[in-house]
Amino acid sequence: MAVLFLPTIVPPLAIGMGLNILFLRSAWQDNHWRGAGTSRSTLPYTVFTLSSSFARYDENYEHQALALGASPVQIFFKVTLRLMTPSLVVATLFAFLISWSQYLLTLLIGGGQIITLPILLFSAASGGNPSTIAMLSLLFVAPPVLVIAATARQLNLHGNEIREQY
Repeated sequence: MAVLFLPTIVPPLAIGMGLNILFLRSAWQDNHWRGAGTSRSTLPYTVFTLSSSFARYDENYEHQALALGASPVQIFFKVTLRLMTPSLVVATLFAFLISWSQYLLTLLIGGGQIITLPILLFSAASGGNPSTIAMLSLLFVAPPVLVIAATARQLNLHGNEIREQY
């Protein structure tokens, strides 16, 4: 677990420079591998959220479903996945919010070739038109607000559904 949480302790600049050198010296110069490098910052939060959920998970629900004649596939979709949905939704929310605001790592690892909304916003803020900056800021804020609203709705729906079912 300590190795998984290192990205939260080590400064992003150090990791970004190291990954940039690794990608430049290796055959991994494809943009897909560079994108995978920027996702390293979401891993600790996702693992932490899901591990705490799996620690509280009660396997007796699966045993009961098996005793009632459910197949392993039915048990996974109708019991396990339903019980784990709130944690999966929260882990997805954290991963999205953290990766959405990655400016420094995207700039370093992408080498200026990967253009994201944060990079456009920061380049416009350094000397652009104020109305363009305001529009880009609203575009930058809108998706996280929508994702948080959808997550809250999803958690409310699944929370009520799970409480009623069990």
